[in-house]
Amino acid sequence: MKRVVRCSWGLIWLALGTSLVLGDEAKNFLRNPGFEQRDAGQAVGWQVAGSWQGSLETATGEDAAHGGKHGLRLSAVTKNGKAWGRVFQSVRPPGITARRFRFSVWAKGHGECLLGLIQYRPAQPGKIHYSYAWQEKATPLTDTWQELSQELQVLDPQVQSFGAVVEVRGDGGRAILDDAALVQVEPAGVALRITPPLAMVAQGNEARLEISAENQGQRLSRGALKFFLNGPDGTVTCHDSSLETAGTTGYQWPFAAIAPTGIHRLIALHVESGAVAEAYADIAEKGVIDAFEEAAAKVNIEPLPAHLLFLGDSLTDFQRGYNYVDKLAFWLRRRFGDNVTFRNAGVGGDFISRVLERLNREPHAHRLSMYDDLFEPPPTHVFFFLGHNDSKVSSSSNYAAQAVLPDKFEADYGTVLEKIRAETKAKIIVLSASSSVFEICRANADKARAADRPHSLFGKPEELERYNVLTKRVADRAGAAYLDVYEPTRTHPDKRSLFDPNDGVHLTNAGNRFIALQILDYLGGQ
Repeated sequence: MKRVVRCSWGLIWLALGTSLVLGDEAKNFLRNPGFEQRDAGQAVGWQVAGSWQGSLETATGEDAAHGGKHGLRLSAVTKNGKAWGRVFQSVRPPGITARRFRFSVWAKGHGECLLGLIQYRPAQPGKIHYSYAWQEKATPLTDTWQELSQELQVLDPQVQSFGAVVEVRGDGGRAILDDAALVQVEPAGVALRITPPLAMVAQGNEARLEISAENQGQRLSRGALKFFLNGPDGTVTCHDSSLETAGTTGYQWPFAAIAPTGIHRLIALHVESGAVAEAYADIAEKGVIDAFEEAAAKVNIEPLPAHLLFLGDSLTDFQRGYNYVDKLAFWLRRRFGDNVTFRNAGVGGDFISRVLERLNREPHAHRLSMYDDLFEPPPTHVFFFLGHNDSKVSSSSNYAAQAVLPDKFEADYGTVLEKIRAETKAKIIVLSASSSVFEICRANADKARAADRPHSLFGKPEELERYNVLTKRVADRAGAAYLDVYEPTRTHPDKRSLFDPNDGVHLTNAGNRFIALQILDYLGGQ
C-alpha cells in the first residue's frame, strides 16, 4: 500500500490585486466556458449533481449572453423550505499543489449568487474525500452583468482535481451565467528558480540545489518557503524553510539508500509572493550514475560556449523537466557549467513535413510559436529525433500507407537540413527513430479495429527500418552526423523497460536515460 505523509490541509484565500497577473494567454481549464456547445438542449460539460437541486436551461435572446450567442440559466428550486440551485463542472488542471487559481463567471438575474470550488482527494474507505471552499459572501444579482470571482491557493498536496461550482439562492432565484473561467494566476514580476532543475543522483546520496527569488530582476533576501516532496511511490512530505539573506538558499535533498528509484518531484512555494518553482531528481542505482559520470567525463564539446537545440516529436516534447534532453543537460552543465545552454523545441505529434512548415513560418503550421526565435541564441549543435509519426500506417489503407510517404519524407528532411545549414553554422546530429514494442502497438490497433474506429498502427519494424535508411541517406547527403538508436533499443536486453507499456512507443524514464546516455557516448567519441 502506498504511504502518504500529509501536510497541513490548507487554502490561502487572496484578494484580487495588482500583484497577480492573468495574461492574455492564460489557459482556461473549463470546458465549454461560454455555454455555446449544447447536447439535447443542455450545456455540454455542466450538470446538477444527483444530490443537489436546481434546474438548468439554455438562455437565448438579445440579453441572454455576455459573449457569444447563448448563456446558461440556473434557477433555484425550493425543497425542505430552502430555495437554491447549483451547477458544477469537474476539472483537473495539470498542476495544483501550491498554485493560485482564479474562478470567475459573468452573471445577472435575481437572488444571490455564490462561487465555490470542491477539492477532490484520493478516495479512502470510510472517509470523505472532498471538501468545499466557498466565497465568503454571496453577491446580490441585478439586471446588469457583473463578474463574480474568487481566488485560492492550494497547500494540500493531496488535492488532485476541482469541481467548479456556481450556486443561486433565494425564492425565485434565477441566474443567467456566461463566460466562466478557471485559470492559474501568476505573481507579477516575481520568479522563483531552482538550480539545477533536474539532478541525477544515486541512492544514498543527496541532490544539492540552489533556490533564489527575484522581483523585477532584483534578488529577494527574505521570505518563507514551503517545500512539497513527491516520491514515485506516492509518498508526499512537506516542510518549511526561508530565503537566506545572501539571496540564494542552499537546499540538500537527501535520499536514503533504499529510496525508490525513479523520478522524485520537488515543488517550492515562496509564500509572500505566491511564486512557484519545480525541480526533479532522478534516483538510480549507483551503477547507472557511474555510467553517466564516465560518459560525461569523456565529452569534449567545441566550440564553447555551446548552445544545443533539439527538434523532435513527442519523444522529445513529453516528460519535460526529466526527459532525455533534461538528463543530458544535467550532465553537460555539471561538466561545463554555464558554457553549455539548451533549448528543447520538440513538438508532440510532429513529422518532418510539420517541421518544414514551421521552419518556413507558414501561418497554418501546427504550434507555430514553438519555433519562435528558434535560432536565438545561434545554436552550435542541432539534434533531430523523428520518425515514428512519419512511418505510422493508417487503418484506412489496410496498414499500407504511411503518414508521410517515403519520397516526401526524404525530400522534406533534405530541405530541412539544408535550411538549418544555411541559417546556422551548427553541427547537425540526426538520430534514427528508436525501436518499439510492436506487440503492444499491434494490440492497440487490433482493439481499435474491433471497435471499428479509424486509427494508425505505430512502431511497425519494417517501416521504422525503411525510414531509418532514408534518414541516414539524407544525413549523409547533407554532411550531418547520424546516430543510430534503433539497433541499441531493438536489441536491449530489457527492451520493454524502455517503452511505455500503454503504447509501446513513448519512452519510460529508463528509455529517456538510455537515449541521453547514447548521446553522451556519441559526444564523448567525437
